[in-house]
Amino acid sequence: MNSADELPETVDLSNCDREPIHIPDAIQSHGCLLAYSTDELRLIGYSDNVTDWLESSPSFGEPLSSTFSDRFEAEVRNVLQGPKGIVRHVVCEPLPDAAWKMHSPPVAAVHAHDGRLLIELESPELRSPDVEILNSLPLRLNLANQRFQSTRTVEELYTTIADEVRDVSGYDRVMVYRFFEEGHGAVVGEAVGDRFERFLGLHYPATDIPQPARRLYLLNTVRSIADVEAEPVAIRCEAGSPPVDLSYSCFRAVSPIHVEYLKNMGVRASMSISIIDEAQLWGLIACHHYEPRTLSFQERAACEMLGLTAATYLTARERDHRNESLSQRRSKHASLMRDIAGAEHFNESLTEGSETLCNLVDADGVAICWRGGPILWGDTPEAAVVSEIAESYLKSNDGLSASESLVEDAGLESSLLNSSRGVLAVPLSAPDLRGLLFFRNEYLCEVHWAGNPEKAAEVREDGVRLSPRLSFEKWSEIVQDRSRQWSGVDLEVGEDIRGGMVELLGRRAAQLAKINAELTRLNDDLDSFAYAASHDLREPLRGLNHNVFLLNEEMAELPDDLKEVKQRCQSIGELSGRMDELVKGLLRLARAGRGDLELENLDLSTVVDDALIMIWESGQPDHIAVEIDDQTGPIKADYACLRELLSNLIANAAKYNDNEKVRITVRSHRDTNRRSEAGIPPVIIEVEDNGIGIASDHVDRIFQLFRRTHASDAYGGGTGAGLAIVKKIVQRHGGDIWVHSSPGAGSKFSMTLEASD
Repeated sequence: MNSADELPETVDLSNCDREPIHIPDAIQSHGCLLAYSTDELRLIGYSDNVTDWLESSPSFGEPLSSTFSDRFEAEVRNVLQGPKGIVRHVVCEPLPDAAWKMHSPPVAAVHAHDGRLLIELESPELRSPDVEILNSLPLRLNLANQRFQSTRTVEELYTTIADEVRDVSGYDRVMVYRFFEEGHGAVVGEAVGDRFERFLGLHYPATDIPQPARRLYLLNTVRSIADVEAEPVAIRCEAGSPPVDLSYSCFRAVSPIHVEYLKNMGVRASMSISIIDEAQLWGLIACHHYEPRTLSFQERAACEMLGLTAATYLTARERDHRNESLSQRRSKHASLMRDIAGAEHFNESLTEGSETLCNLVDADGVAICWRGGPILWGDTPEAAVVSEIAESYLKSNDGLSASESLVEDAGLESSLLNSSRGVLAVPLSAPDLRGLLFFRNEYLCEVHWAGNPEKAAEVREDGVRLSPRLSFEKWSEIVQDRSRQWSGVDLEVGEDIRGGMVELLGRRAAQLAKINAELTRLNDDLDSFAYAASHDLREPLRGLNHNVFLLNEEMAELPDDLKEVKQRCQSIGELSGRMDELVKGLLRLARAGRGDLELENLDLSTVVDDALIMIWESGQPDHIAVEIDDQTGPIKADYACLRELLSNLIANAAKYNDNEKVRITVRSHRDTNRRSEAGIPPVIIEVEDNGIGIASDHVDRIFQLFRRTHASDAYGGGTGAGLAIVKKIVQRHGGDIWVHSSPGAGSKFSMTLEASD
């Protein structure tokens, strides 16, 4: 591979995520390592520099007692009885014949891990703090704790932590470095000398601290590098023995890539202290020095204690802020749920609460996604785009889902989203309510990086090698097409909203079921009464009509001076006939609501033809044209009911029409905005005419029983029961009916029925 053109796409610093940095087979040169088996305490490995510490070189297999005193061995056995991975510092007491080459015995850091007992020796001569410094450490830690406690803001706490660690450790630069969910991190607090450039506010890409290093930061909370220029010291292991796992080691050698990274920054020595919150790596206290620097174990322990204290304050502050925000939002949520629960109309109350819903999750807009289409409030995409988003984000009932970029995650063009970029989806999966979609607007922000985060690989003439960034000059980026991130509080409140809505919907469903049961009973009683009344009234009406007919015949023979009596008798006959028509209409309506529906797959054209025969037994008039446009195939309905429905609508379309040529169209098509429980779009049947139309102030009343929009004798008369019967039939089939009309422009009646499987 000789050119950048041949650089594989996989070559970048993410390869560091697979680097086994816990088994580097080497330690830093300022320490010495001896590894023993935990079962027999026999030597199985040691660092190459062991002869710089001991007068004689040890041999594999020799017991720990051949080098160390009984008291030291007893301390070691105590370590073995305790938790694995816990490092304890013990002053070495060697046997007389295993003399140390230094003036005083070293300090040993002892821990057990992976079936090995590791003894790491630290020379007191490398850097031994004076007694005054050691004695002052407890007081300095106490003062630091007081300063942490006195800070008023999180930003002030960040700076104070950096100041205190720098004061105790003596490093040139100390930074509080926080990780974000996306993986990258930023310097949020800093203490540094005046002669150095400040890094506060700079972001660093996730590849700067790969995953293996992050895992080790959770295990080993203090990590120091004395001198990046020093050569590492190899570890020798007994034949057949696996490499020594140095996850908890004080002197673990450094990854060559990390060494080069620090050199590129001009750093000579470093130390990091982990900040851990609930077993998660919140961030680091990162210390840099521009000369070699080694801290004693007491100073490292003091820094570790500072880190633990700082982590306690940081996480407590954030938790307090989070809990306060959560408590306030939950109080508002409970109030909103009470208002909706106590409202007479659920749908309207939910819509009226849109602004409060948005405030609960700090959103800029919300879509209440009903099955018939969304209701929008605030800043949202258009309804059609919202419906598309709902298909992706509300299709399951698994729980909340969130995105900060619908452009990246859903592949939507920014131009389609208006100002929205992020979404929080709350699925409800109710029969009529799919869920809620909360939207956040685009959040344009400028991120300052310590160098270009995209430059991660170096190509040389002899091939490709991984290399950390060479430049740490400030590099700015404008982040677009993203919203602010949905916080943990936002997601928790979102779950509260979901739980509250599910409870309200369940309660509403139970109330509706109870109301429907009562309405069904009342309707049944009303139908029974209407049927009985209309049926029983017809017999006396027939008798009345017959007597009026006979009376009119007799009146014909009376003298002309009784003309007024004749007219009154004729009026009685007309009123009796009108009464008979009304009773017949009432009987037809009652029959439309009685009996079981016999649902079958029906062909629309066939039913329309039968309805035409029902209207015009002697043949359809020449001036009336009925066109059928069936785009759906079979419809599931009761034959007699559908024929009655169509005959009423077609008869009205022909009746209320002043044109020489009457045009009536019966068409069907799928309602793609709705789905049945089986997932099938229902059928919309339309009956459209070129008739006289309906005034807007009459549209809401035309489906009422015996409600006419014209005089009783206009357009051939009628009872006004036909459209009430049509509505009754549609409702019995579980559908809806509506009309679009205006005077002089004709009418279009539309209704939904179930499609055939």
